[in-house]
Amino acid sequence: MTLENIKKNQQPREQSNSANMLMTRPRIMTFACLLAVLLAGTLPLAAQEKDAQNNEQPLVLVTTGEMPPYSYRDEKTGAIVGEEIEIAREAAAKLGRKLEVQTAQFSSLLPMVSEGKADLAAAEIIITEGRLRTVDFSIPYATEGGMFLYRAGETMPTMIRAERMRIAVLDASIYDFYLSLHGLDPIRFKTYDHAIKALKEKRVDAIFYDSCTVRVMVEKSNGKLAASRMETREHFGIAVRKGNTRLKTALNEVIESRRKK
Repeated sequence: MTLENIKKNQQPREQSNSANMLMTRPRIMTFACLLAVLLAGTLPLAAQEKDAQNNEQPLVLVTTGEMPPYSYRDEKTGAIVGEEIEIAREAAAKLGRKLEVQTAQFSSLLPMVSEGKADLAAAEIIITEGRLRTVDFSIPYATEGGMFLYRAGETMPTMIRAERMRIAVLDASIYDFYLSLHGLDPIRFKTYDHAIKALKEKRVDAIFYDSCTVRVMVEKSNGKLAASRMETREHFGIAVRKGNTRLKTALNEVIESRRKK
């Protein structure tokens, strides 16, 4: 067979193969497009189902329940109430969710949020750069400061005098770190109630804590306790899990609305 005959015999096969390739490409493209359409239709449905399931679950708020007037236990009903609880409940309602309030030690609150065991935490938590590394915060709902709570009639504590006094703080609170940074070695308590008891029993000379809570305790003490001047000035916020933009936005809207009233 000559070279020209060989070329003639091969040419139809090459055209045939090219034709087959052209025939199969549209089929592949059609199948891919169909698959994309199906996926596009199912993904929104899946997201809607997930949102519906989430809406059926309450938002979990963790707090100590020891921080009047922002979060504390009502003596008559036993329920945790206060301004922080009201803000969180209004934010939950904006998202179509109910609010479930749980109590825990102060040192556990932010880890519970960052680890996904709770949706938000509120207990007069001060917004700091260090805490912002693990959780997000709402805009500040209050600006308060640290002051000493002490027994009325005794020497008023100051940061200078505190060097020679037994000062109680809530473990892992910002005031714990504040006193430590000033060279003091405070006596740490797991709960605020335990610190109050120690103060009344004269096992400590003073408690260094949020001015709002200190003032409430003075009012309820019937003249037995007193408050020092304010030593610091801090911003309080409600902590939420990193990336939970919807909840953070709802909290901010509620706080802004309350400021205008």
